[in-house]
Amino acid sequence: MNCLNYLQNYQNIPYKIFYNALKEGKIFHAYLFVGEMGTPLLDIAKFLAASIILNDGEPFNIKNESAYNRIITNNFGDLVILDTKDEPVKIDDIRNLEDKFSKTSSEIFGKKVYIINAVENLGIDSTNALLKFLEEPNEDTYGILITENESQLLPTIKSRVQTIHFSRINQEILIEKAVNLGSNLENAELLSFFYNDENSIIEAQQDKNFVTLQNLSIETLKRINSYNELMNYIYNYVIKTIKDKISARTYFDFIITFFKEALKYKYNKDTILKNYDNILKDLASLDSLENSILVFMNSRNEISYNLNLNLLIIHTFESVFGDKK
Repeated sequence: MNCLNYLQNYQNIPYKIFYNALKEGKIFHAYLFVGEMGTPLLDIAKFLAASIILNDGEPFNIKNESAYNRIITNNFGDLVILDTKDEPVKIDDIRNLEDKFSKTSSEIFGKKVYIINAVENLGIDSTNALLKFLEEPNEDTYGILITENESQLLPTIKSRVQTIHFSRINQEILIEKAVNLGSNLENAELLSFFYNDENSIIEAQQDKNFVTLQNLSIETLKRINSYNELMNYIYNYVIKTIKDKISARTYFDFIITFFKEALKYKYNKDTILKNYDNILKDLASLDSLENSILVFMNSRNEISYNLNLNLLIIHTFESVFGDKK
């Protein structure tokens, strides 16, 4: 995505903060990016990392295209990205980060940046190690922490960073723009929960794996009125398709999105998923809809620590629908 256009068009306050900091050379030693699911925080973090490292006094004017591309693709010696959505970040990961950044830069630009995605998922030991790192920042070292759940962060973390809140684009406007660019309405509605700019919605529809997981979730929920049919689909299609943790999280994210919108439907509130009426109607008829949402959310959180994705998926659906067979 074009992060500069996104910031200029949709995130005016963060854009001005970054512009002034880069222009004046007064970059804070650590930032906390806060935004809802779908806000491209990691993409923006990498863009800001490139802007910091390659800054020549003219903000966002990236002249070294080769270095920029290496930063964006996470192939740059003085950039470290720790993503707790991929794997748990251990205390040794933080210590290795501190050790690496205490040494001379491996790149000619002299500035180092670390990014920790979903920082709220750090364990106690990792958090304490990070706190020490934040308290004693090395020269020319900058951190970007990312969270979609600010309330789960310790106050001691928030007190040591500059917090930048990113607003979410109005979904109805986003859907309209995506449709104008060529998306069908059903996809635009669902993907507006996952992406916060219209171009990313279009790009997502070209991602075969993402589309597969989207369709897998829809076909799963079409079968909830028959426990046997549902579990047959889980065994014969879902667990045979989902082979990694990232795919499992995405699948659960789709399922959770439908459940949350069904909760709105149940209480006659407006829902974004206007073209999925049959699925929402069936979900809204469940007696324990709120508890079911919690079950799926807990299972999603367990993915990082669960060695058997198949059993986790099967157990989750059995827990939610087993008493309805």
